Amino acid sequence: MHLSPAQREEFTYLNERLSRFAGLDPARVEDAYADPELIERFIRDAGEELTDAQKQAVRNFVGYKKGHFYLVKQYKKYAVLLQQNTLYGVVGVDQAPAEMVDKGLPVYMEAALLPFNDTIVMTSSTVCEDGSNGSVSRSDIEYEFKQIKDVRGITETLDPQTLEEQNSPAAQAAEQELRQYLRNAATRDKHAGDIKKILDQYPELHDVYMQMYSKISARSIKKDLKACGVRERHFAVYHNSVVAVAPTRGELLEQLSDLSFDGMMGQCALFRL
Repeated sequence: MHLSPAQREEFTYLNERLSRFAGLDPARVEDAYADPELIERFIRDAGEELTDAQKQAVRNFVGYKKGHFYLVKQYKKYAVLLQQNTLYGVVGVDQAPAEMVDKGLPVYMEAALLPFNDTIVMTSSTVCEDGSNGSVSRSDIEYEFKQIKDVRGITETLDPQTLEEQNSPAAQAAEQELRQYLRNAATRDKHAGDIKKILDQYPELHDVYMQMYSKISARSIKKDLKACGVRERHFAVYHNSVVAVAPTRGELLEQLSDLSFDGMMGQCALFRL
């Protein structure tokens, strides 16, 4: 996935204006991202030539992140990059991130990520030479990806304010409490009122709620299917419904993609009989 033509035009416009103001070659505009004072001067100088939304978009550039990642997955909504126990859902400027490499995934790469409105944009990428990734196996990367996705989900923003809210001690405590309430169907039903209060106060925890709810449903569905003699099939459960069935895990994920479950796949519970 990549920016729409309108998004790309605005993205390019803001970066070109910022680079000119900073006296930088457009290819070096990232040097301006790490200077909040320069960005504030740029915003003041632009005045009414920029909308409030555009000014906030430029302020968020300070969330810029550059480093080494594994490009693990390419969904319709975004690609997923893995770095130090965190998954990032990213889009390209004018092409999908997976189209920027000529190797099969996962790929070890150096990339630059920039927050822009409600997305993370991969502004540049370089595939690293074989061996520079510490010889981590594909199965290890796949396993780590699944574990992180199940526990922490996929980060879809680098907006500093949003990340601060998500990582606040209060929000972390609320997530831990929510997970305790959703250990099984009995605790979920018993604490229905408490769960609602948490979600009302922290709507960003809705994905965690859906993920845990799906797992509870999957246990019951798996038990019923097994009793009916169903074997050798992979299932995906979303909320309390089976949304995909396939003979292999790969085909199951393809079905979910065709169902436009990209971005919500982390809320599905997968199991095999």
